[in-house]
Amino acid sequence: MEVENKDKFEGTSARVFRGKVIKGLGEGQYYISRKGYCSQFLQQLGFEPFPGTLNIMLDGPFFASKLQEIRIEGFRDEGRIFGGCRCYKIKVNGIEAAIVRPEKSSYPANVVEIVSPVRLRDALRLSDGDFVEVTLG
Repeated sequence: MEVENKDKFEGTSARVFRGKVIKGLGEGQYYISRKGYCSQFLQQLGFEPFPGTLNIMLDGPFFASKLQEIRIEGFRDEGRIFGGCRCYKIKVNGIEAAIVRPEKSSYPANVVEIVSPVRLRDALRLSDGDFVEVTLG
């Protein structure tokens, strides 16, 4: 459930929405812990993320066309190519975090993956099905 109108979501006012915590694919830890990503997250977002993501299902698709995008470049490691992603600084129930949108993702547009310097499930005592407030910007 969005707290504010979708028009404001892409505008200049605070963009706040609610989403439901869902179980992910279990691959976030592997990708987030790659040195090529981790060093860029630290430089671009200002924090080294906890190795894993929190997945949130929104009522509608995540539109980020006018939001401040932070680009994380792809890289090659151990003979493998890792794709780039776009990040958006947020707060989850007041805790610093970022939405990560991989260039290649199997998630629908209404599911967002969130990284944070802490394990959000522990810090906020979250379980699947709980609702959180996400503030963009």
